[in-house]
Amino acid sequence: MSSRPPRDDNSQKPRSWALALEAVVGALLLVSQTAQSVDGEVRQWSIGAGGLSWQSQVLSATAIGFGTPGAIQLLSFKSDQDIIPQLPWDDGFPSGYVAEQSQARIWDNISLKEPNLPIVDGVDTSSTGNRFKRFGVSQQGTSIFFDLGTRFPVNKIAFFPRQTGQDDQGRPYRDDYIRGYEISVNGGKSFNQEDAPIYSLLKREEFTAKDYTEILFPLQFVRYIRLEITSANPFEIAEFQVFGTGFAPRGIYRSKVVDLGETANFSRLEWEIEMLRQVGDSLAVVPAADAGVSVRMRTGVDSTALVYYKYTNLFTGERTEVSESAYRKLDEQLQGPVGDDVTNWSSWSAPFLTSGRQIDLPSPRRYFQFEIAAESRAILDGVRVKSLAVEHSIPPLAQQLIGEISELDTPRPVGNVPIVQAGVKSTFACDVIADVIGTDVGFDALQISMPGNPHFKGFLLGSPLASVTPDSIEETSGSLKVFFPSHRVESRASGTMRVVFETEIFVQGTFFQAEAFDTQGADLPQRVLPGDANPEVSTNALRVLTSEGSTRDLLSTFVVSPQLITPNQDGLNDQAGIAYTLVQLVRPVSVEAMVYDLAGRRVRALFSEAEGSGSYTWSWDGRDDDRKLLPVGIYLIRLEAKTERGSFVRTRSIGVVY
Repeated sequence: MSSRPPRDDNSQKPRSWALALEAVVGALLLVSQTAQSVDGEVRQWSIGAGGLSWQSQVLSATAIGFGTPGAIQLLSFKSDQDIIPQLPWDDGFPSGYVAEQSQARIWDNISLKEPNLPIVDGVDTSSTGNRFKRFGVSQQGTSIFFDLGTRFPVNKIAFFPRQTGQDDQGRPYRDDYIRGYEISVNGGKSFNQEDAPIYSLLKREEFTAKDYTEILFPLQFVRYIRLEITSANPFEIAEFQVFGTGFAPRGIYRSKVVDLGETANFSRLEWEIEMLRQVGDSLAVVPAADAGVSVRMRTGVDSTALVYYKYTNLFTGERTEVSESAYRKLDEQLQGPVGDDVTNWSSWSAPFLTSGRQIDLPSPRRYFQFEIAAESRAILDGVRVKSLAVEHSIPPLAQQLIGEISELDTPRPVGNVPIVQAGVKSTFACDVIADVIGTDVGFDALQISMPGNPHFKGFLLGSPLASVTPDSIEETSGSLKVFFPSHRVESRASGTMRVVFETEIFVQGTFFQAEAFDTQGADLPQRVLPGDANPEVSTNALRVLTSEGSTRDLLSTFVVSPQLITPNQDGLNDQAGIAYTLVQLVRPVSVEAMVYDLAGRRVRALFSEAEGSGSYTWSWDGRDDDRKLLPVGIYLIRLEAKTERGSFVRTRSIGVVY
């Protein structure tokens, strides 16, 4: 847990020369790879096993250990291992209490500020010295606070003065121990209205004759500790120690900004992990351990993901943006806020929960940054990250791909957002414009992903747009691919296109996804970003809304066809097709269909499934639950969707004759 790697227990030798050498080698390797990829090459940037070291790329790390070669892991502790010296400490009040911090902090309630860091330096021959020994000053009420930065499993706290040596008067340092105290803790989850920690008392000692104080208690998560002195006697503290066993519940590793050297097209994010369990004071690889990781990522066009501000008027709070180097040189009172650069960098992605997922972020970009969150859901279970890789290609297919979607007949809708009826086929136009320069690969195919089944209607290309017959199309559930190698896009002049298709929308606020790819090479698909691709269209986005009326009924369509079946096994009307559409569902619900006779008796249970938004088809062959043909007559097919809002039911009649 630090803004720099924690000390490696296996080696205390300086590593700055090694990290510098690794950075040079990495840069040379990157240049070499780029020189080999003028026609586009799929490659991986990797860290951990077989790649760069985790220490060389860390910006900050909270509750993350670097002790295993080639890997990082959720920080864990043996029963006799002091947590305090494993953390990077800073002196003074924290900027806030609720958010987890990469730095541990120590402070006190004394108006005269002097450093408290000797208490947490892991060296028992240093101490607070004479700070709390001033003649005539009662120490009753003195409080020292510790913020571990995040939550750790703790079951013992200890503190003591120097155990050897004496002052100028010959008085042993060990005699200046704390006679009376209160020790209180906070688990990092309970705060008052001012967001200050709410402490729980662990122990109150009115008087002790022991120079070494040890408090034992049941294992629990602790982040904040308050030591309050209840005796007037002068004292010193050489070391304050915290012990526990097991894993921190959560750890964060955030990388520096990674420079790929050239603009790259991002594809997939992959990683390799090991699940761990603490057995006694040893760690074992246990696949069933209750822990895991998630990863966030963002991409940018410059080398810093942050913006820095300088106060130009301290009274009004006026400020101006400055460079990072200029910000570091400012007096502290002139240093304004530091925030994310939302102009040149994307937002953080939603967490990647499984390895191998596509990177759905603005691309191509030259820079990226990632953050790994390791989590333990059982105090003795943890996780180790062995490697992480970002798949990408250089050069990209195009410098930029911009797209927008609209209803074909309504290019400028009210509010600049297309609105259609849920569950009903609508005709859409997807406009795409590509910025392709000489070094780019170019592309000859476009894929549009959607929730429903597509039906291709037309393809237009060039400026001005002209109808073109694609070489081929591919329509599958949720995807439309248009192939045009005869009209390959290799320049800006040919980079304007429109795909017209028909499909259904099932959920409010549906986002379409589009990407270009090159069928002539192994280059990665490149995502189309939302924006202004056609001046005649005002949507500037790839989002479609559903009409107000279509949000009230989850069963938008229910059709039984034919309405009369003749199950004679002659191949004509032997069975009925049952088609229906579910809309506005964000998660699957229970859907069932039953067949009843006119007396209300159930004669056939057709199906009972968990289904989400979409179109579905089933069939009925005129038989009952025992697979026997039913008598001639009129029957009712009842369809029911059960949701938290209640049940939605539709019924259709069907006749059976022979």
